[in-house]
Amino acid sequence: MARFAVKIDGKERAVEIVDGKVSVDGTALDLTVDAAGPGVWVLRDGIEQTVAQVDGTAPKLTVEIRAPGGDPLLLSAEVTDVKRPEADVAAAAHGTGPVTLRSPIPGRVAKLLAKAGDQVTAGQTVIVLEAMKMENELRAPRAGTLSELRCAEGAPVEAGQDLATIA
Repeated sequence: MARFAVKIDGKERAVEIVDGKVSVDGTALDLTVDAAGPGVWVLRDGIEQTVAQVDGTAPKLTVEIRAPGGDPLLLSAEVTDVKRPEADVAAAAHGTGPVTLRSPIPGRVAKLLAKAGDQVTAGQTVIVLEAMKMENELRAPRAGTLSELRCAEGAPVEAGQDLATIA
């Protein structure tokens, strides 16, 4: 189960996804959602299939929705609150094992703000990606040492590609 508070055009909506079923502001939609890859979801309403691709990292995202036979729709969204199980939050913030930063989108490494061996703090921007003329910051989920950097400034990256490890 995932719960989000999402702001689009200044209006905040409560979005909940449980077993692929979606509800917005407590109203169930006749819609299912399946992950098709990092940042890509397939939305089905029983007949038509729509693809939604999310670029960026929370809180600021760009969502491109492509329905069959229609023009793409671009939305800017801001995730203002993400509710995750407490175990996930604790693991990311206080875990003892290594954490891998992965590219959420295909793009290009615009800036590296830390190098291997640097100490990073929770929430510190480590890598800035550029995609569709927008910059997306990848932040450290917890404090630690940037033990491995697997990308270089200017290099192209694919969605889901491992970029750095924090130990």
